[in-house]
Amino acid sequence: MAKTKKSAPYLLPIILSVLLFVLIFITYQIFLADKYYPLTLVGNINISFLTEGQAINKIRSTFQNRAQQKLIFEFAQGSATVDLATSSAILDYSTLEENFKQTHANLFAPFANARIFPQITLNIDKQLNNIASSVDKDPQDAKLFFDETPTPEASPSARIQIKEAENGISLNKEKITQEVKSFLLTGKYQSQLPLKTVPPKVTTTQVLAAKTALETTLQEPIKLIFDNQTWTLDAKQLLTLLDLTKGGGLLLDKDQTNSFLKDIAAKIDQNVQEGLFEFNPGTRRVTAFKPSQEGRKLNIDSTFNLISEALTTNTQKNINLPVEIVRPKIATSDVNSLGIKELVGRGTSSFTGSIPNRMYNIRLAASRLNGVLISPGETFSFNQTVGDISAATGYKQAYVIKEGRTVLDDGGGVCQVSTTIFRAVLNAGLPVLARTAHAYRVDYYERGFPPGLDATVFYPSVDFKFKNDTQNYILIQAYTSGDEAFVDLYGTADGRTTQLTKPVITNQIPPPAELRQDDPALPKGTVKQVDWAAWGANVSFKRTVTRNGETIINETWRSNYKPWQAVFLVGTQ
Repeated sequence: MAKTKKSAPYLLPIILSVLLFVLIFITYQIFLADKYYPLTLVGNINISFLTEGQAINKIRSTFQNRAQQKLIFEFAQGSATVDLATSSAILDYSTLEENFKQTHANLFAPFANARIFPQITLNIDKQLNNIASSVDKDPQDAKLFFDETPTPEASPSARIQIKEAENGISLNKEKITQEVKSFLLTGKYQSQLPLKTVPPKVTTTQVLAAKTALETTLQEPIKLIFDNQTWTLDAKQLLTLLDLTKGGGLLLDKDQTNSFLKDIAAKIDQNVQEGLFEFNPGTRRVTAFKPSQEGRKLNIDSTFNLISEALTTNTQKNINLPVEIVRPKIATSDVNSLGIKELVGRGTSSFTGSIPNRMYNIRLAASRLNGVLISPGETFSFNQTVGDISAATGYKQAYVIKEGRTVLDDGGGVCQVSTTIFRAVLNAGLPVLARTAHAYRVDYYERGFPPGLDATVFYPSVDFKFKNDTQNYILIQAYTSGDEAFVDLYGTADGRTTQLTKPVITNQIPPPAELRQDDPALPKGTVKQVDWAAWGANVSFKRTVTRNGETIINETWRSNYKPWQAVFLVGTQ
């Protein structure tokens, strides 16, 4: 008890000191409630103990004064000036407000040093571009060239010369912009004009490596060999194929080298020739009237890699070109092992009355189908097989319907062949994948046949396609005899039978009145009919294909024909 009374006199001063400190701290906080805390600077501008309004006025005054200055930057060839009066410099004062709120929310902020760097926007791009135009210097790539006029005493390697690279110089616009902003905030900047080195794309080291590689070809050039042909790549030729911009050692320019190799490939490559065959019903054997022939093709990518390797390593400089053999789908010697034994489907049509050019086109298109083999599971395309139908591929002009008129155009009559093969495929019981009916009923396709058994083609958009879903190859024999077209399909009968119903004709519409068109190609007074009136109609028929008692195809074919008028050409010559 005596001990407690003795310590009381010492406790009172401590309590009074703490109360005094708290009182001073509270007074300090109240005094600074609307002022920036001590040691607060914006750049080098001291805004301690200033209210927000006072601080902004002080900063604005200093900033505007500095924004009227001209900054001089020194460099080796002289000096450059940045006129801040034309820079439209703007300081973002919102940073001050954010700092004020953050520091006054922190109990211990009054005792911390705060340095604020507000965002500054300015427009000095034009001035910097003007400065850059006077100081920038483009780098100079190292170069490799072949001396066309060497002195007699010069060594062979002296013919390959180099020009060393030089670094370029450019204005460091980011750095000078930072210095300008630093001056606006602190009144200080580095007066040395900031420049940066621009390295060349092609260095001296790269060119020296290329020179060393090319020197190996002076005594032993690279030779590309195929059969009895040789193409030589000497140092001078290789120099035109180099690409020294990629680094990483010597590289050939891919595009340049491939262009060079394509010229060689044109002398080597041969297209594969697929055989064309015909079936002899008497011997039940297939013979070739156009034997198959292997093709060959230069592998350009592999050749490029071999040349690159020969340049950069000590490998053999004589390169046997990688030429790939392209084999035909069917070798002539194998054709009688493909299961082509008998007729499995036939289609016919008549083109009596056709003009000579139309007859010619029919025979030409048939010849391009004749002898074609279709492998098991393969889809046959008329357009892909026959190819482009134009004057460039041998077709003549005959009358066709184009844009609602009867006109002369390349390949008129080819649809006679597509119609005929459509009928053969229907009879063979094979699945049809693409078929388009004509826009109107054509007289040629209804001679001895009901409507609805036609198929039009228009290269390359409108096609006729079917699939060989048998287990053996199918051989197409397409030919004409007199004024009739035939397509025979040979293969191996697998027991399928086909039944076609009689077409049903509905919604018949009579043809419009006849149309007479002037034709300056015909003598005056001559009248020639080129189209015949046709009734419009909707036509449908069914096809059922069965095999071993199972129905494998059950389909309905529909054709919608619009009415068509008779067309007469009247000579005006």
